[in-house]
Amino acid sequence: MENNQKKLKFPNGFLWGTSTSAYQVEGGITNDWSEWEAKRVKSKKFKNKKLNPNDYICGKACDSYNRYEEDLDLAKSLNTNAVRFGIEWARIEPKKGVWDVAEIKHYAQVLAATKKRGLKTVVTLWHWTNPAWIAKAGGWANKETVTRYLRYVDLIVNELGGNIDYWVTLNEPMLLANYGYFLGYFPPNRHSFFKFKKATKNLINAHIGAYKKIHEYFPNAQVSITNLSNHFEPNKKWFFPDVMLKKIVAYYGINKFFNEINNYIDYIGVDYYRRIHLTLIPPFIKRKKENITDMGWEIYPEGIYHVLKYLSKFKKPIIILENGLADADDSRRAEFIKKHLYFVHKAIEDGVDVRGYFHWSLLDNFEWDKGYAPKFGLFAVDRKTFERKARLSAEVYGEICKTNSINFCTGISIPPLNKINHHVNAVFYSSDLK
Repeated sequence: MENNQKKLKFPNGFLWGTSTSAYQVEGGITNDWSEWEAKRVKSKKFKNKKLNPNDYICGKACDSYNRYEEDLDLAKSLNTNAVRFGIEWARIEPKKGVWDVAEIKHYAQVLAATKKRGLKTVVTLWHWTNPAWIAKAGGWANKETVTRYLRYVDLIVNELGGNIDYWVTLNEPMLLANYGYFLGYFPPNRHSFFKFKKATKNLINAHIGAYKKIHEYFPNAQVSITNLSNHFEPNKKWFFPDVMLKKIVAYYGINKFFNEINNYIDYIGVDYYRRIHLTLIPPFIKRKKENITDMGWEIYPEGIYHVLKYLSKFKKPIIILENGLADADDSRRAEFIKKHLYFVHKAIEDGVDVRGYFHWSLLDNFEWDKGYAPKFGLFAVDRKTFERKARLSAEVYGEICKTNSINFCTGISIPPLNKINHHVNAVFYSSDLK
C-alpha cells in the first residue's frame, strides 16, 4: 500500500472547539445533583457495591471556577476558535427570586476572558442541574419551572448576552426527562410515564420561550438545544419487535423534540458518542464486547455520518457540540477523533450543512452517576493538585484545528458509504495515532 498523504480540508470558518459543563468542572456547587449524590453514597445499595464514596461526589470537580483563565489558555493552545461552557443556574439564583450579583459578575469575567483570547462563545444555560429549590417544587414535572427558568434566561440575556455567540438553552433534554422521570436513573428518580410526558412538554415550552426571549434582545442570535443523537439499530433487523423498539426510541430521542421546536432553532446541536443495538429483551440494549470505550460504549465512527444525514431533513445548519470517549490510557482518542471527522467531512461532501465540531471534553471531569473513573479529557486533571496535563491526543487535535483538515493515506479504495462494512476504509497516519 502506498503511504502518500491526502488532506481533507474543512470549510472556511469551520468552528473547532472543546466542550465542558458547569457542574462537571467548576466545583463548589450546591444544587439538586449535589444533594442527590450525598444521599446516594449513604444508601445501602451503594455501600453494598463497595465503591469509594469520594469518587462519586463532585465536590471541587476540576476547580475550573477558580482556574477558568488557565482552562481558556488550554483551549487556545489547541488552536481552537471557539469554546463551549455552561452557566450554573443554581449559582445565579440559589434561592427563589434571589439573584447573586457576585456570580453574575463572575460569569461576565469568564465571557470577557474568552473574548479576550479571540474565542467564540457557545454557552449552555441548563445542563441537567437545577437549583435545589426548583427540585423541591417538583422540578421539570411542574409547569411553574418553565416560568422560573425563563426569568433566569431573561437575566442572563440582559446581563451577559452581549458576549454570547451561540446559545444552548437546554442540554440533552430528552435524556434527562427519560432518565429522571421515567427510568429513574437520575434525580429525581421517578418511574412515571405521566411525569416523563409532563417534563418533556415543559422542557419544550422552556426552550421555545427562551428562544423568543433571546431573539427579542438579539434578533440575529444563534439559538438551539443539544440533543443526544446516537446511532440506533435494531439488534436483529429481521425481528419486528426490535425494529419497532428502534423506531420508538428514535421518535422520543430525536424526532419528538425537534418536531416541536424546529421553528424555534437557528441550528441543530448534536451530541454523538456511539451506536446502540436495541432489543426487546431487558435491559433493551445489546452490548458489544469489542471495539468499545472504557465505559463499554461501541466505537462506531460511521454512525455520525448517518446521524448527520438524518438530521439534515430538518434543514438547519448543524454543529457537533459533543463527541468523545472515555479512554484513560489515551490509546484510542486520536484515532477516534480522526475517524469521526472523516465521516463528518463525508457528510459535508454529501451536502450536509455542518458548521463545527466540539470535542468532549477539554478536561477529565466528573461524569455524573459514573463519578470520576471515566476519562474524557484531552487534558488529564490531577484530583488532588488540579494540575492539568496534556495527553498526546491533544497535540493531534491541535494540529487538526490549526490546519482545518485531517490527513489520511491514499492508495486505498474508499467505497460508497452504504457499502462500508462497519469500519473506516481509510488508514490514518500512525504518527498521528500514538
